[in-house]
Amino acid sequence: MHHLTDQQLEAYRAVTFRLRQELRLHSKEDALAFVQERGFVYFWPIKGILLPNLWSAVAGNRPVADAHDDPGHVTWGWKDQMLGTRQWYYAKILRGKATMIAPAGVPYFYALSENYGEPEQDYVQLYEDGLLSREAKLIYEALLREGALDTVALRRKIQMTS
Repeated sequence: MHHLTDQQLEAYRAVTFRLRQELRLHSKEDALAFVQERGFVYFWPIKGILLPNLWSAVAGNRPVADAHDDPGHVTWGWKDQMLGTRQWYYAKILRGKATMIAPAGVPYFYALSENYGEPEQDYVQLYEDGLLSREAKLIYEALLREGALDTVALRRKIQMTS
């Protein structure tokens, strides 16, 4: 049996997580390809979780900058430009953290959820069991009717204001 050393594992991560300078992402097209290649990525690095994330693939393996003019924050624009395009699914999925999932991977995440049967019907059972709020039910029904919506459009459709 072959064992990876810590150095080999770090080298692998540096390549696949795009941490090396020459492999960094420079455009939203690069970001889209990265999400599709990895299947899913976090938006930000998560303390204690060694999984790929968009921030580090753009800015390198460093903390998220507080300064809004940091070049790494280009990720916000890419995320916002891609909302509603069905190029990736963006939500707080894993551990309640912002996650981007390639469309091909969405069924796998659904299969790993507590849902069963048909996605179009599972939410009704959750609502009837008191496990889904009225607001969540309205959101789900709007998404079933309209397809992918960004947050602003979704709030408008269900008449929910902040």
